[in-house]
Amino acid sequence: DPNFDFVHLFANVVWGNTQVFLPISLVMIGGWLIDRENTHDTMKNLLTVPVPYPKLLGGKLAVTGLLSLLFGLYSVAVTVLTGVLAGLPGLTPGVLLQQGGQVVAATLTTFLVCMPMILIFGQMRGAYLGGSILTFFLGYCILFFKSGFLLSAYPFSAALVLAGFDMQEYNGAAEAPSIPLALLGMAAVIVLTAVILMISRPSSKAGSTKKKRAGGRRQAGRRTR
Repeated sequence: DPNFDFVHLFANVVWGNTQVFLPISLVMIGGWLIDRENTHDTMKNLLTVPVPYPKLLGGKLAVTGLLSLLFGLYSVAVTVLTGVLAGLPGLTPGVLLQQGGQVVAATLTTFLVCMPMILIFGQMRGAYLGGSILTFFLGYCILFFKSGFLLSAYPFSAALVLAGFDMQEYNGAAEAPSIPLALLGMAAVIVLTAVILMISRPSSKAGSTKKKRAGGRRQAGRRTR
């Protein structure tokens, strides 16, 4: 395509990341970070620290968010390198700033959308792989929402809309998306994440281990006296 330039290349990267790569990778990585504490039986050690369990989960989410930011920057660098090697036209400081910023922004908004899935499937032992596949299908569904409420409010669509992605040109949307509806969809995801964090509790195995340790320390203290 003689009209294919850096703007189109960046747009394809944003679309591919949000629809396919990020839903799989973020849920897989974030879920694994949570799941490994139960799988490797290290959660009992973390629970001895006077930090609430939701804060421990929040720390895992924060690490995943940082990784998503780094991946966004990496995507920009690889996109520029690929476009230069391919001899594509249109690379200017303005294009790099605007389109590169859109890549990073879409990475972060997609991470926000994936947070509930990370928390849900990360706390189900060994389920993060299945969760990543399910999230991939949820991301793929943005293809089917070309008008109406879900064009803007569907979380993965909202991630693209809030990043400034042109849904009409690249998704074939029949109408312009609504930023207020996109904000509403993203707010719903954040509220759901907060609720999941508040109601999350450590596994019964880790909790019983913590109680046994505390009981053992009390008994040792009595013997010492």
